[in-house]
This record gives sequence, C-alpha cells and structure tokens, in this order.
Amino acid sequence: MQTVQSVSGTQRPSTITVLRASIAESGFRSIYTGISASMMRQMSYSLVRLGMYEKMKQGIVKERTGGSQATKLLVAAGIAGGLGGIAGNPAGMCNLRSAVLSC
Repeated sequence: MQTVQSVSGTQRPSTITVLRASIAESGFRSIYTGISASMMRQMSYSLVRLGMYEKMKQGIVKERTGGSQATKLLVAAGIAGGLGGIAGNPAGMCNLRSAVLSC
C-alpha cells in the first residue's frame, strides 16, 4: 500500500482494494510474494536472539555477584537483540528486494 500512488485530494486505497488489484494483475500467489524471505529473517532473528539471551541469562543467574540482576538481564536482552538483528539482516535485505531480485 505504501507504493500505490494516490492523487492529491483523493482517498488512499483500502487494503481490500489493493488486494483485489494485486490479485487481478498478478494472480493469487502475488499475495505471498516475499513470504519465504520474511520467514527466513524472522526465524534467524528469533533463534539467535532467544538462544543468546538464554545462554547469557544462565550465566547471570549462576554468577550472583554484585549489581542488580534486573539491570544485567536488561543488558543481556539488548545484546541478544542486537546479535539477532545482525543475524537477521541478510534475510531482511532479501525481503526488501524480493519484488525485484530473488535471493
């Protein structure tokens, strides 16, 4: 819907209108364009993020030295999210380019 050009002063097309136009122009399968890249990005991001957070959390719980445990877990969550973003970025680029190129 972001790529649909609208004339100034007119209403933007609804989701249903865009879906109908897409199906009429490119067929039913056009709705699922990019889903494989989207799933690959989500899986790589989530697996790394959750796996790294759990490993860091186990180390923090075993450590039990000074400092707030909540603060340490917050930092661990941030690091895990950043690493997940790095891992999911290549698939995210494929998702952005899936309409033009195939990854």
